[in-house]
Parts: sequence; structure tokens; C-alpha cells
Amino acid sequence: MKIFTWTDILEALNSGKEIAFFERGTGISTGSFDGFHKGHRVLIRSLVEMCKKDDLQPGIVTFRRPLPSLKHSQDYQGDVSTLNQRIKLLEELGVAFVIIVDFDDSFASMLGADYLNLLVNVCNMKLIAEGIDFRCGYKGATDSQAIRYFAEQNKIKSIFVDPIYYKKGSDEEERISSSYIRQMISRGFFSTVAELLERAYELDFSEIKDTAVSKSDLVQVLPPAGIYHCLNEKMQDVRVEITESQIILPEPVELLKF
Repeated sequence: MKIFTWTDILEALNSGKEIAFFERGTGISTGSFDGFHKGHRVLIRSLVEMCKKDDLQPGIVTFRRPLPSLKHSQDYQGDVSTLNQRIKLLEELGVAFVIIVDFDDSFASMLGADYLNLLVNVCNMKLIAEGIDFRCGYKGATDSQAIRYFAEQNKIKSIFVDPIYYKKGSDEEERISSSYIRQMISRGFFSTVAELLERAYELDFSEIKDTAVSKSDLVQVLPPAGIYHCLNEKMQDVRVEITESQIILPEPVELLKF
């Protein structure tokens, strides 16, 4: 997988120099993709399949931290997955490149049409794939209808995926979202989380080499305080204690599967 930063894209735009990787054309989806749940997987699989059909490079524009962590920081529970975890999952699904954005005032103030034009002019975008309620541009003013119009005018294919629901058609029906998954993790409902993610929930300790880890050192959402039996990266059983302020491990680990 090829990794670009938003700075790389802007430098190519300003210099007029083409990025050879994008020469054959790309299909792109934009989003935080935190957690990488069932809804995300449907979208990315659609993107990858259509790109294979049209001989395009499938790619993702994503943010170093999920946008809710920046926009709602006071009541934000934490990320479902780290950037490294998201990149690994995207690669497993066949994504060829990722563009990482450090969300700032400049990016936030960009008009939706300017953003889409930049993807066309720099990344040679021939296909755009998004969720039906996706919005981009300043204050999210550019919705799916506007994106469809842009795509038609620029002879770009567009795919819009409907939301996926958990326990659809029942009294417990819930739209699958990263915020819902955060709630389930914070309550310790790991079987539900695993069903929604299609994998076990994993805490990433790859940047931490300690046995007593402050909660503030992790960006991910944490389960309630208690004693847990988890699996480490070697699939060995690990007893973990989560207190009000720390995660206590018997030995350093790369990750924990709940």
C-alpha cells in the first residue's frame, strides 16, 4: 500500500507536477473510518470491486484522528481503532493507497467543489464512493446530491451506499456507527462489538512498552474498570486489570484482543 499525506497532494497541486502513482486513474472514498465496522466494509468492498472492473487504483482519504475527536473533544470516548490499525484493515480489503489528512482550519474551510476538483486534478479520480449521507466541504455543505451532480458534470462514476443496521427490523434496530460501537465498548459488550466490527476489539499497545499504562496514553475507547482475560498478539491468554486511571498488564504487549 502507498501512503500519502495531504501535504503531498497540495505540493503536487501547487507545483503542477503529476504523481505517477495516480496515472492510471483512481477510485476514492473519504471518511474517518473509525472502527471499520460492517457499514465501512460494504462501502470499501464496493469501491474495490468497481475499481477492479474499471482498472483503477482504489484509495481512501482519511484523517489522522477521527473527526469527532476534534469536533466533540469534551465528551468524546476515544477512537475505536488507531491509524495504524485502520491502514492495516484497509490494506487487507484491497485498498491500494491512503491519503492521511491532519484536519486543520485550512482543510475545514475548503469548499466541497474545490475538494472534489483537487481529487480529480491531482489524484486523477474517476470514481467516487461514499455513504448516502456523506457530506464534505465547509460546514458539510456538499451532500450526496451535489456530489452526484459534480460527478455527472465531470464524467466520474459515483457509488452511494445505504446505511447498515444492527438487528434490522426488530425493536432493537440500531444503525451501525462508530459512535454506537464506542458505547458498546464502554459498557463491555464485546460480543456485540465483535459482530459489528467482524473482528474482536483490539487495543493497540505497539507504541507503549510498559506494564502499567496510564489511560491518558491511549487514544482508544476503553472498557469499564474490571478484570479481563484477553489475547495478546501471540494469541496467548493475558490477565488485564483496568482501574479508574490505569491498565495493568503482567508483561508488555503489542495488542490486546477482547
